[in-house]
Amino acid sequence: MARSHPPQTWQRGFVEPADSPTPAWADAAYYETEDGERAHYAAPAGGEKPTSSVPNAFGLSSLRSWPSLYNGTEAVEAGEAQAKKPSEVDVLICGAGPFGLEVALSLARQGISFRIIDKASGPCHAGRADAIQPRSLEYLRAWGLVEEVLGEGPLLNKTALYRNGTQLFHGHSSMCDSRYRGISTITQGQVEKIYVRDLRRHGVLVERCSTVSEFDVARKEAAGATTATTSGANGESSGVDADALSSSHPVTARVTNARTGSDEVVRAKYLVGADGAASKIREMMGVPFDGLATDCFWTIMDVEVKTDYPHILDFGIVISTEHGGSIMIPREDGLTRFYVQITGEKAARIAAARRRHREKSSSVGDTEIYDHGITPEEGLEQLNKIMAPWTVEFAGPMSWFAVWRVNERVARYFSTPDQRVHIGGDAAHVHSVLGAFGLNSSIYDAANLSWKLGLCVRGAADPSRLLPTYDAERRLFANRVIRCSGAYLRFICNLADLPLAALRGQRGDALEAHDDEGSDLPRLDARGGDSDGGREWLRRFFARNAMFILGVDGPRVPTVLSPETPAPEVNGSGKTKLPQRPISIRNGARAPDPRVCFGAARAGRLYDALEGADKFHIVIFGSDLQGPVAARLAQLSREGFQPRSGGATTTPTPTPTPTPTSGGGMGFYAKFGGRARFNVVLVAKGLLVPREVDEALLAARGGDDDGLRGLREAVTTVACDDRQPDEDAHYWYGVNHARGAVVVVRPDLVVGMSAWPEDAAGAIDEYLSGFLIPDQV
Repeated sequence: MARSHPPQTWQRGFVEPADSPTPAWADAAYYETEDGERAHYAAPAGGEKPTSSVPNAFGLSSLRSWPSLYNGTEAVEAGEAQAKKPSEVDVLICGAGPFGLEVALSLARQGISFRIIDKASGPCHAGRADAIQPRSLEYLRAWGLVEEVLGEGPLLNKTALYRNGTQLFHGHSSMCDSRYRGISTITQGQVEKIYVRDLRRHGVLVERCSTVSEFDVARKEAAGATTATTSGANGESSGVDADALSSSHPVTARVTNARTGSDEVVRAKYLVGADGAASKIREMMGVPFDGLATDCFWTIMDVEVKTDYPHILDFGIVISTEHGGSIMIPREDGLTRFYVQITGEKAARIAAARRRHREKSSSVGDTEIYDHGITPEEGLEQLNKIMAPWTVEFAGPMSWFAVWRVNERVARYFSTPDQRVHIGGDAAHVHSVLGAFGLNSSIYDAANLSWKLGLCVRGAADPSRLLPTYDAERRLFANRVIRCSGAYLRFICNLADLPLAALRGQRGDALEAHDDEGSDLPRLDARGGDSDGGREWLRRFFARNAMFILGVDGPRVPTVLSPETPAPEVNGSGKTKLPQRPISIRNGARAPDPRVCFGAARAGRLYDALEGADKFHIVIFGSDLQGPVAARLAQLSREGFQPRSGGATTTPTPTPTPTPTSGGGMGFYAKFGGRARFNVVLVAKGLLVPREVDEALLAARGGDDDGLRGLREAVTTVACDDRQPDEDAHYWYGVNHARGAVVVVRPDLVVGMSAWPEDAAGAIDEYLSGFLIPDQV
């Protein structure tokens, strides 16, 4: 919702304007009985709030605000009991933008205690991020929130791109095999309200007008004495007594409330910096923000327009080599978002305004410019220069207006060496709007970090092994965002001579060696006459980056979580007749989400069975459970799903840990937590209902040998792979029907490793032993 709607009614079964000037929710008649007795429930206090600080000739648009619902501890209805927070938590989150809220909602689903604070008095009201990628929607589905996000704005089905009046492309936008297909539009304000509402359901309120002014991390010395490393806003020691620190909660943070001026000491096991591009947490960590600040400025306008441009309902890009570039995105409620490159004298005025109001305390300075130095009408004038011969006119009040300077930066490290402090979202990386990576990268950061924190908090994982994978995986992803978004920016804004940012590689101590994102792209004629060159540039760029922009592709970084995928073996003749890996998908890649069914009356996708914010998913591809694959599954069942001695697979009892393939004791499943840690999903081919799968499992055991008992007891979901061979799940994963396959899918829906069923018990035990801690009772 971009602006408040007039009163509506559903009296005929669909929404339409209401005749009454007062909506039912605001009508006192709906809050009393026929005898005048008042309802116990009362609507919370609300009000209209402008969505922009700058009007156009039509004025300002407004959106209804509900501070008592969304403004956290500063809300009217936040009572004293709610306002009192524990002084000791598992995780302290500094910042309640998208990344901080996403970490919080994942931790809430894991039962991890946390507090989340933010310097703002309320959530984002309007504007800012505008689109969400399919991979983000997959994570939101896993968190149970996708239905609240879908449908807020249109799906970007088509794309039109013009350069100097010549059409370079007009056709369908890039789509992927996710159930969510392409990029959908939604504003950051709506996303943040969805997140805040979700946290309220979990009994958590954002603590507003608060920030971390300094923090210490205690560490144990060899002799047992406790010392503290100190990070303060002014680089000074806080004087916190290190010996008084709880060894189980080594992070001590001073939380300052800007409204009251009061300070509070909070102890935590981990601190998450989610405080934006000018992050104080990052600066207190002493982490350089590598990259560059460009002199490229954009004005951003959400507004209703009248235009003769024929593709206003498509995602559109219009480039003028003389005046700059513009981007158009259709929005909800008839609005269009315009990104307009500001050049020449207007850009000089914006730069002067930025110099006057730069945040002195931030190493990166402003990203959003509040003293704009330019009006909406001047932004429209620039837009029309770029759009000529088409014209654009304002047709309604300004919904949002902002000016942004493009920064391209990635923090040199996302985590402290002791793994107690982590940053993500804009605190860790900033870039241009191209590719819609801002909001989406924050979701990917949170999906990667939060389950790792949860396992470490509960003592189920070794922090020294698991947590470093966050920096390794997410920082190289951010580097590619900078290269992809940066190359796209330079194409649209005619900045071919502006070099891409030099960023650090995996170790963080040397410049990254990479194939420069524009090195193999044709150089465009600066006068704009080479249309074929522009089309070739786009072809090559999207051949490399289309799936990355949709979120389903990314750099695969070998870590303990996703080891290097072995290369296929080749026989003496140089050919391979049979697949040499259990599955064709590389470790570290997104786990595909093929269509399956869960019984005669329910069809779905594989992800529907991969539930649990912190669970590993053991996906077993068993073909039709007959032939040679049956004996291999029986071996997996005996060795991997062997219960603890004398008990069921889900009820751990004390026992030594034998070799997983020794045939005695317990397998990896019971060793690492059983059903509390794993979802076991059996994907069976050619079977219609789970009952038939169970019957096939019984038949496959052979005589009186109950070789499949462990597997039958461990399986949480049976997915029937009943589609034709050219689109079934076995085909998607590249599984050999004679041998089957076992895939470990991480909690963030990434392939961790795979193995043949007969080798899987030992291979998975070795894999999990690299970072998980066996159950102790």
